[in-house]
Amino acid sequence: MHNQIEIVYVLTGNCVITIEDISYKAVSGDLALIFPYQLHNFSQSRDCELIVQVFEPEYATAFIPYLDKYIPETPLIKNIPADCIDAIKKSEYYHMSNANSRIIRSYVTLYMSFIQEKIRFIPASVFDYHSVLHSLLIYIDCHITDELSLNILAQKLHVTKYYISRLFNQKLHTTFTQYINHLRIEYAINLLKNTDMTISNIAYKSGFEHERSFFRVFKKNMKITPLQYRKTSNEVKEAGK
Repeated sequence: MHNQIEIVYVLTGNCVITIEDISYKAVSGDLALIFPYQLHNFSQSRDCELIVQVFEPEYATAFIPYLDKYIPETPLIKNIPADCIDAIKKSEYYHMSNANSRIIRSYVTLYMSFIQEKIRFIPASVFDYHSVLHSLLIYIDCHITDELSLNILAQKLHVTKYYISRLFNQKLHTTFTQYINHLRIEYAINLLKNTDMTISNIAYKSGFEHERSFFRVFKKNMKITPLQYRKTSNEVKEAGK
């Protein structure tokens, strides 16, 4: 769950996409649209290959009026035309190549204009968007670089820390610590790719108390060190010029 729009396009095979506890079977050629703060996960067949893109709502300005009060009636879209598929594949290619964001944005805008024509919207109040879990994840998203703990969240939301821990395990199939670390590593990756900040400053800026713990968590999640990641990212940028 995050505050961006997400699309999942099935290249090959099939997968089951679960959004707000409702499961949808998607096959090759299908696309799923996921709005900000919608709980979701997916399981894939062995031969399944996906394009997953997550982007800021500003990339799809036509959707902005719907984001606060509406959600897709059904997130699964079939019979996608070749031009839309081509735009999805090109935006993914340029994203992986660390291309200029304006190029990526142009392709996202193109395929999202098609998606808008295919989607019907219903009021978000149909779902319980004010549940503890949604409040919890929105709070975390807004304070990911601040000090966070089960005790702090329990105080803020007026529930027990055991209840919060159980929500993570049962609803998100992860632990509180794993979830926080994942978001902080994503934040750090953005700084590594787009700033000249030192690794030490990035560690603290991303919410880690110690540089050593940042290195350990980064290596566990990304399989390489922050320094190696920055070097590889810079090499890709240079090759793309």
